[in-house]
Amino acid sequence: MCDTEETYVGPCCIEEPFLQKKIEKEGTAETCHYCRKDNRCFSLAQICDLTEKAVEQHFIRTAVDPSTLEYLMMSEGDGNWEREGESVQIFLENLLITNEPVARDIQEILEDRYYDQDSAAMGEETEFASDSHYSEIYQVDTERLDSMWQSFVISLKTESRFVNNSIKETLDNIFQDLDVMRTIHDDSVVIEAGPGTAIPYLYRARHSSSYDELEKMLTTPDIEIGPPPHHKSGSNRMSAKGISVFYGSDSTETAIPETRPPVGCNVISARFNLLRPLRLLDLTVLKYVRESGSVFDPNFINKKKQLAFLRTLTEKIVNPVLPGEQDFSYIPTQVIAEYLANMPQLNLDGIRYPSVQESGEKSSEKFNVVLFHKASRVRYLKLPKQDLCQISYGRQYAEDDWDPDVCVTQIKSSGEPEPTADSNKGLAVGLIDNREHSLEIDLPSVSMHYVNAVHFSFTTDSVRRDKRIIAFSHTRRTIRDNFQDDDNDNDDLPPF
Repeated sequence: MCDTEETYVGPCCIEEPFLQKKIEKEGTAETCHYCRKDNRCFSLAQICDLTEKAVEQHFIRTAVDPSTLEYLMMSEGDGNWEREGESVQIFLENLLITNEPVARDIQEILEDRYYDQDSAAMGEETEFASDSHYSEIYQVDTERLDSMWQSFVISLKTESRFVNNSIKETLDNIFQDLDVMRTIHDDSVVIEAGPGTAIPYLYRARHSSSYDELEKMLTTPDIEIGPPPHHKSGSNRMSAKGISVFYGSDSTETAIPETRPPVGCNVISARFNLLRPLRLLDLTVLKYVRESGSVFDPNFINKKKQLAFLRTLTEKIVNPVLPGEQDFSYIPTQVIAEYLANMPQLNLDGIRYPSVQESGEKSSEKFNVVLFHKASRVRYLKLPKQDLCQISYGRQYAEDDWDPDVCVTQIKSSGEPEPTADSNKGLAVGLIDNREHSLEIDLPSVSMHYVNAVHFSFTTDSVRRDKRIIAFSHTRRTIRDNFQDDDNDNDDLPPF
């Protein structure tokens, strides 16, 4: 075996890009033992150390023998079994992108490091043994980020919301380098919306709770269906109470269920055209983010863990919330939205996320968008007020027969000036809205819908009945006493 400290390898014999650049930058001037060229080199010991670390973090030695299931499959098939992964020699050649002599020397050195006399006596294979096989670890451990997320949620809900030092640290770890991430289809996770893009407009809907409210929406839909003024903005998935943002959908069919309309009510929907280019974080593609980097980069394992966590993040963010729990359960997603809205390097205007109200084969095609406050200003139209309009809902074509025909008619005297648009409507006295306009209602798209029925998708689990026989002691303890012995937490026990 060669002297690992006196044997040198140059970048000409190691073509793995990250490692090659590392040798060129940090190596010492030596002669490569394999190609005899003078260059910056690493010792063979250094190469072995880096290889050992990379294999430990990203690869696993595969099983020597077939599993029980594989044995069963062999018995029913041709009886052949092939060990998973690449043989260690080929594996190292491909890993380092090197030649056979270099890979063989590294394998022999690493095999010697892991040699164990007891294992050898028992015929057990050790790491980097000449017959060993290796394959990539595909299930990445996200325990650290999972733990940080859990602490983040608990801290926001129970400790501190407004001055919380752990928030930024957690979100920095989750969202770092988001702007350069790509999917397996080479798409960016930050997408463009607006004129000339795949998302030139968004649909919005609102159900009415009274006849007067319905007529307001029909008269001035740009104001009444658009984002509410701050004093009427409730607590929502991506916005805290009092923060006015625009929630929109890809279609009317997606927008209406998002309003949770009761059966028998009327819903008014409209399309809002996007007036300028906007940047959206696309949560719908996070599960497809790909890993790019080198296993020889010490930080690559942390990046893989981050990406593995991000693939599960969308579900955490859009998980359905029960009625009555919104104010409490929406806190983490509200904080995330505010964090993303204020990241200067991302310069995001909103978030695209899947609809949790849709199910079925095409549910993945349905999406919602929240435009942050800075990008949710609507350009109001010059529409008359409600008291200057007359609304009809049908047209009579026979004595007792009517066709639906919703029409808003402006009633004005001759010479009366036309209405003007109030760009600061809904703001508190003295406030001026300086945001750039991002949306404008498409007036012909305004439609009224009557909710005939609501359909549910659900799973079913049967409920079993069982009986537990408890042996009573001579002290005649109650059933409750016996349960208390088993579990000190009795808050959920019914009174007997």
